[in-house]
Amino acid sequence: MAIVKMNKFTLLSFESEKEKLLSALQRFQGVQFINLQEVDDLNEDDDKKELWKDEVGEKYSIYEDNLMKIKFSLDFINEFFPEKKSMLSMLDDKKEISLRDLEENIKSNNWNQVYEELKLKERTLNELNNEITKIEGEISELSGWRNLDVSTSELVKFKYCTAVLGTVAKQYESSVLADLERELKYSYIEIINKDNQDLYLLIVVHNSELKNADEILKGYGFTSFEVDIDMPPHHCIDENASRISKIKEEKKSLKASIEKYEADRDKLIEVYEYFTNLVTRLEASNNFLKTKSVIAMCGWNLVENNNELIKVIEETVGEKYFIEFEEVKEEEVEEVPIKLRNNGFTSSFEGVIEMYSLPKYSEIDPTPILSIFYFIFFGMMLSDAGYGLVIIAAAAFALYKSKDKEKRKSYKMFLFAGISTVIWGAIYGGWFGDLPSYFGIVPPKLLDSTGDISKIFILSLGFGVIHIFIGLGIKGYMLIKAGNIKDAIYDVLTWYVTLIGAFLAILSIGGKLGIIMLVVGLVGLVVTQGRTAPTIGGKIGWGIYGVYGITGYLGDIVSYSRLLALGLATGFIANALNLIISLFPAPFKYIAAPFLFIGLHTFNLLINALGSYVHAARLQYLEFFSKFYEGGGKKFTPYKLSDKYIKITK
Repeated sequence: MAIVKMNKFTLLSFESEKEKLLSALQRFQGVQFINLQEVDDLNEDDDKKELWKDEVGEKYSIYEDNLMKIKFSLDFINEFFPEKKSMLSMLDDKKEISLRDLEENIKSNNWNQVYEELKLKERTLNELNNEITKIEGEISELSGWRNLDVSTSELVKFKYCTAVLGTVAKQYESSVLADLERELKYSYIEIINKDNQDLYLLIVVHNSELKNADEILKGYGFTSFEVDIDMPPHHCIDENASRISKIKEEKKSLKASIEKYEADRDKLIEVYEYFTNLVTRLEASNNFLKTKSVIAMCGWNLVENNNELIKVIEETVGEKYFIEFEEVKEEEVEEVPIKLRNNGFTSSFEGVIEMYSLPKYSEIDPTPILSIFYFIFFGMMLSDAGYGLVIIAAAAFALYKSKDKEKRKSYKMFLFAGISTVIWGAIYGGWFGDLPSYFGIVPPKLLDSTGDISKIFILSLGFGVIHIFIGLGIKGYMLIKAGNIKDAIYDVLTWYVTLIGAFLAILSIGGKLGIIMLVVGLVGLVVTQGRTAPTIGGKIGWGIYGVYGITGYLGDIVSYSRLLALGLATGFIANALNLIISLFPAPFKYIAAPFLFIGLHTFNLLINALGSYVHAARLQYLEFFSKFYEGGGKKFTPYKLSDKYIKITK
């Protein structure tokens, strides 16, 4: 139960063997490359270099282009025919296929033809959409002139007159009409249409008065309408609407024709994973250095896999390689990737650690201790055995459905959380609140959540003290392990003496022992907490300030009262829901009660389970980790086969 031991390897081989090596290491899935190209002295002139940066190669752009085409095809199919998934589909594992079968399937995969056909359909759809947009623009332009019962082409045939079509702002209606009638003696003015903003006018004016008419209209911001159509606008609008209907039918038919490509989705997914593997393989070269004939690789791998790694290399390139393994150096601790390994119970809670931060390689894995307290705290905060049984059933079903290792870790965590909830629910006597009492049943209980609040409060603080003391103990262990025995005494033992003395004095246990320990501890803190200050005054000042840290410990301990608060909240809300349901009058109660019970208690379960999940983690992150844990480790992410859509096995 710890951080898996890593070492660094350096691998040299002929460049001609690189592709085979990368393929074999990708199947091995056990190395994480280090980027050698970040070395500063590689920026010298080419004629002075002995090492060059490796490159992805010419095929990279081809593979990337293929990936873009395949992604387009998948997205295009999913746009019109999304993959149908049930509510339980999140429990389904990815389809598995061996690398050998995948490579065989690719040989007969007609993905490129599918892409070309789908691309043609996309172009056609775009053209149809553009045509609709264009026609709708024409309709919009003509809509205000629908009442005009003559084509614009007819209006240009007058010999001695000129017909003018256009709009002015509606607010000028009375004034523009008055000015036109007053100034023009030989004219015809007709209001074709009105809307909220504009006045649509037809003005037929004698050519001798045309200039005068233009001056009047210009003063009112007249906008002329100069569309040339050979039929009345309403006929043109109706014809365009008919054209849009036909285009939409064509689009509908075209979309229906895409349905047959649903059968190609799995083939496209397979080829996507295939080319992703090839791209990943080529991108790995961005980490390497080379000479004219030799390629240099460097990376991290598990110490226990050293022999297996050598075996893989030998099976691939024979004796055409050199490999060297190095233990982790002190200056490399920050860069070592982290892989955790714990037993079945503890590993279920690794996700809680990852949400915060993985430990550094020089730290210890806090998961074993965290898992115990998270198990206790979650159940104590949810604290209803009925809800616990529901969680157990849901988690057990998820575990039955899923074989994926990472998913199973999360499901197992909730299974254990459900077990803890049942235990604490039985201790408090809560089974869907006080539901048994409505049937004349009084379940046994060790603690009464309504009458033993003070006891539960003390129990919560007791868990807090134990939790924090263990955190301090881990800090002391880490300091002693690093050879800093004095720091362990100054920063851990003094706090143990101070806090234990304070508890004994407050609880009046052990006579004067508590007072003595408290005084000794406080003096020790004053003397030691400012030891790094350069002056005596600074040492004393920082020492006194260090004593102030006791308030932080007291605040941390009080923070564990949330174990009481959330546990009571779950129970009281459940009791209130049962009361609400019981108040419904008969016979409606007997009909509605089952539905109300399921709905209301499901809501209560979800809300309080979320609260328990968050606050159980919070107690670890703020109160526990702050005593010893730094974190900042980077997860071990080996160079491996792609698994975005399907899982490829060796």
